[in-house]
Amino acid sequence: MLKKISIVVIGLFVVLFAAAAAIPLFFKKEIDAKIKSSINESVNAKVDFKDLDLTLISSFPNMGIKINNLTVLGIDSFAKDTLANIKQLQLNVNLMSVIKGETYEIKSINLEEPRILAKVLKSGQANWDIAKKDSAAAGTDTAKTTFKVALQKYAIEKGKIVYDDASLGFFMEMDNLNHTGTGDFTQDLFTLKTQSDIEKLTVKYGGIPYLNKVKLDADLPLDIDMKNMKFTFAENKIKLNELLLSAVGYLAMPNDKDIVMDFKFDAKQSELKNFLSLIPAIYASNFKDMDATGKFAMDGNAKGTYNEKSLPAFNVNLSIENGKIKYPSLPSAINNIQVKSQISNPDGVMDHTVVNVTAFHMEFGQAPIDGRLLLKNPTTDPFVDLALKGKLDLKQLTAIFPMKDMTLSGILDADVQAAGRKSSIDKGQYEAFKASGQMVASNFNYAGKNVPMPVSVPSAKMTFSPKNINLSNLTAKVGKSDFTANGTVNNYLSYFFKKNQALQGTFNVSSNLIDVNELMGPKSTAETEKKSDSKLSVFEVPGNIDFDMTAKAGRVLYDNYDITNAKGALEVKNKTIYFKDMGMNMLDGTVKMNGSYATIDPKKPKVDVDFGIEKMDIQKAFTAFNTVKLLAPVAKFAKGVFSTNLKFNSDLDQNMMPVYSSINAEGLTNIIQAVLDGFEPLNKLASALSSDKFKKLELNNVLTKFKIKDGRLNVAPFDIKKEGILMNVQGSNGLDQSMDYQLGLNVPRAMLGAKANETANAFIAKLNSKAGTNVAMSETIKVNAVLGGTILKPTISLKYGAGDTKAGAKDAVNQVVAEKKEEIKAVAQAKVDTIKAQATEKAKNAIADKINGLFKKKSQ
Repeated sequence: MLKKISIVVIGLFVVLFAAAAAIPLFFKKEIDAKIKSSINESVNAKVDFKDLDLTLISSFPNMGIKINNLTVLGIDSFAKDTLANIKQLQLNVNLMSVIKGETYEIKSINLEEPRILAKVLKSGQANWDIAKKDSAAAGTDTAKTTFKVALQKYAIEKGKIVYDDASLGFFMEMDNLNHTGTGDFTQDLFTLKTQSDIEKLTVKYGGIPYLNKVKLDADLPLDIDMKNMKFTFAENKIKLNELLLSAVGYLAMPNDKDIVMDFKFDAKQSELKNFLSLIPAIYASNFKDMDATGKFAMDGNAKGTYNEKSLPAFNVNLSIENGKIKYPSLPSAINNIQVKSQISNPDGVMDHTVVNVTAFHMEFGQAPIDGRLLLKNPTTDPFVDLALKGKLDLKQLTAIFPMKDMTLSGILDADVQAAGRKSSIDKGQYEAFKASGQMVASNFNYAGKNVPMPVSVPSAKMTFSPKNINLSNLTAKVGKSDFTANGTVNNYLSYFFKKNQALQGTFNVSSNLIDVNELMGPKSTAETEKKSDSKLSVFEVPGNIDFDMTAKAGRVLYDNYDITNAKGALEVKNKTIYFKDMGMNMLDGTVKMNGSYATIDPKKPKVDVDFGIEKMDIQKAFTAFNTVKLLAPVAKFAKGVFSTNLKFNSDLDQNMMPVYSSINAEGLTNIIQAVLDGFEPLNKLASALSSDKFKKLELNNVLTKFKIKDGRLNVAPFDIKKEGILMNVQGSNGLDQSMDYQLGLNVPRAMLGAKANETANAFIAKLNSKAGTNVAMSETIKVNAVLGGTILKPTISLKYGAGDTKAGAKDAVNQVVAEKKEEIKAVAQAKVDTIKAQATEKAKNAIADKINGLFKKKSQ
């Protein structure tokens, strides 16, 4: 009997298990269709997912809907953004609601490895505002939807969420977020228990990082009133690195525009070390070994309404009393740390915000540093009153902080004060704004195992006044490179206070050696092996500076270039660098340059330059410049020296290479002396004319005009003379190495070979015999040739030929014979004309004699 019961139970279990596995299959097609139709009907975005899995066993008594590789792509202003990329989204829905075919009740949601970007533009437009606005449906019953939230649990695993709000200047990133929340969302009043841990939390406001990759652990239960949308903090704890905080109060959203709040927070622990854990440089380096004593306090509150027009009133206090930081293994410490600061706003009006650091004092060993800061009326007419004074021996820092394998020394001496309103600067009333003091650096040295190259600054001085900052006596050495500089920054206060104000300055910089290769850092083995494939990236010229600079460098090492005697002037303005009277020696020649490099559109940089090059080595120019390689490939086969004047403008790609189809250039080149050898088009010409004399050309003072347009180098007619040969060349070649050149040659007939000359001489002799003339064959013949094909596979045709290049010499003779035939005819005709003229003259004389004789007889 027991055996039968066991069999029945096992059989029943198998049937139920099979049913649990099979039931989802019956509804998969219907659920898939409902999900897609629900998404498409409700959002303005590109939503897609790879596939859909259903399960009942792991989610019983609910049905699990697993959506894999879900992506949500933005449209219009957010077309390039991915709003969400979720590895797996699991919805656990009420099984009976699925079986009945009614609205699906969602019981829990789980997001696995979501990557979410929440973005707000300066205009206030948000990328998550993708719900369709269906006015036609406004009057219909909206209660009936495909899915209904009856949530009791939700979770996020290994998430990364970014909130970037350009309208507020607020940025938050939560990296490796794990979060769970449990509560009955079907009730009007319930407690939502949440637990969060974030491996790296970053918060920035106005570009200032308030939290930088901080670890967060939080248990934050909320008492929720769904009818009034009010969320009250229950007993909670929030841990940022080692700092433990708690909050009391509430947040409420009475409508879709306002957030009403009234809450307070404070630090539950008063140890200074816990606060110092929020400083990344300290927390990341031997934090556990650090001793920190002193009293620390932080608290704050916010009360009021937050919306587009108002802020809540708020207050934040932070203080440190009698602080001390010391590492036991090191001899010195930071002593007597005293800080008292407050950020307050009494009524939510942003302009009434006051930042007041009334005390800031610390002693590095025995060297004190003191400061203060007061900022008022930040939005209308900012008032600032600040001071900083101290003399720091940098070597003392190595006795305070653990700095392994590092050398640091030098003196920094600062005494700076500033006080006044922005309006004084706007009106040019600099005397009403007090700014004075100086900062001096002397004998600064910095080197170490993790420092790419040693840095030394023997001297530098900055002097402050309301009108400018004066830089003087700057001498520095970075690695092998040395610098000296002086100059002024003329409107630093206007730049600080005004929006869209360019920082103006004038500088003089000089150097004996600038090793750019070293300054750019060592190249990896892979980069060295693939040097020819290494690519530059676009350098975007800042748009907020207006600098004039004169520069002079005895030697500059960059890539394979060894540049000497570099000098000239630079102007940086409106996202453009202007080069003025730049000059340098490189590649055995001299380069002079005027022009500009502009990144007004960083995606499409432009260069516009006038070059003057004197006596540069052709082979070195070909090796150094890609433009020469592509548009003047003949230079590969030329050895010698050239000069050129070139006007050049082009767009650049993102690797700082010219966009060849956009190049416009023209100039005049003088090939001072060169030998052209091994150039396949010349070999082809020599073969066509049966003369090796054309395989190698010696060029001297050959002038040629050229123009680059639409990706082709167009060469104006120019002459080449060689051993009695006169060659006229004109035509073009392109980026694809194609050629289209016309050659006009006067060739000594001796170069056509003995056999060709014998044939020509015999024919000329026969013509002379018939005509009774004695015309000799000319010493030169004319040949017209067309070069086509490509540089490596050229084609050639002789204009008068039958197309067979082997018959070129014979055709040349035929042409000369034809020319001589006409010449003989002309000579013979001239001979006949001479005989006729002589006979006519003789007849005229005879008639005249007879007439004279007749008149003589009559007179007798």
